[in-house]
Amino acid sequence: MAEQPRIDRSDERNMNMNNIKDQLETYKNDNDILTPEMLESMDPAQEYIKDNDIYCKTCHEQRTLFAISRKVRTRCRCQREKLEAHRELELRAERMRHVEKLRTQSLLGQRYKSATFDKTDIADPDFEKIHARCSKYCDVAKQVLDQGIGIYLYGPKGTGKTHLTACIANELMAKYYSVIYTNFTEISKQIRSSFGSRTESEADFLSKLANVDFLFIDDFGTEMVAKDGEDLWLQEKIFEVVNKRYNASKPIIFTSNYSLVEMIKTRGLAEKTVDRISEMCETMKLEGKSYRMKAKSQRERLF
Repeated sequence: MAEQPRIDRSDERNMNMNNIKDQLETYKNDNDILTPEMLESMDPAQEYIKDNDIYCKTCHEQRTLFAISRKVRTRCRCQREKLEAHRELELRAERMRHVEKLRTQSLLGQRYKSATFDKTDIADPDFEKIHARCSKYCDVAKQVLDQGIGIYLYGPKGTGKTHLTACIANELMAKYYSVIYTNFTEISKQIRSSFGSRTESEADFLSKLANVDFLFIDDFGTEMVAKDGEDLWLQEKIFEVVNKRYNASKPIIFTSNYSLVEMIKTRGLAEKTVDRISEMCETMKLEGKSYRMKAKSQRERLF
């Protein structure tokens, strides 16, 4: 069977395209007009007409253009900048609402809700060193969260340990990380109150502690975990909380008056718990003058 000759239709396609272009050009000429509605909507104080388009009197950019089939309104640079500023304000307000929600959920007390690194009085060299490390911890928050690296901050009472960890908590919340700031006395109360509760079970509460981004345990070691050589109920719960965070590779930030060795020898904490804390945390000792007494001495005398 003889091969059929190929028909070159390129001239026909070009003719069709030219016809379409001509039709669109004609359509544009007929429809690229300022409609009565556009003219009525004009603000003479802000806009003027030039070459059949409406322009802004401030930035002199067009506020109308022909789009596909008709003349439409568009935003000039002034309007785009105003819209962007409005969106930024809305975004900032949403961020503030989110941070406030995080603060409410954090359980951080009223005394420390405004504690920040830049407002902290630094005079003692040892305090300055620990202050810098705690601040750096917040700078690398993503890395320490990804790697589950916490802090074990210990030293004599009154030296500012709680203040520094509150600064960390507030800084992390400002970066939109979730935080719970508590201690094992409160945790034990919460667990006991969940017995028979229809709102939140013990498993729900422990899951919350396990899954929050950063868990803060203040005054670790003040609770009694053993008596007469026997472990108390709280010993098991402390291990359970630490172990859940350990297995999930989530950080815990501790403050304590006791070193980890003292936690075993004098506070009766189980070695398996201390082993996990030691692996999870960078240990820092805060010594020096009493930060609490210094703050008291600087307080305005009202009576």
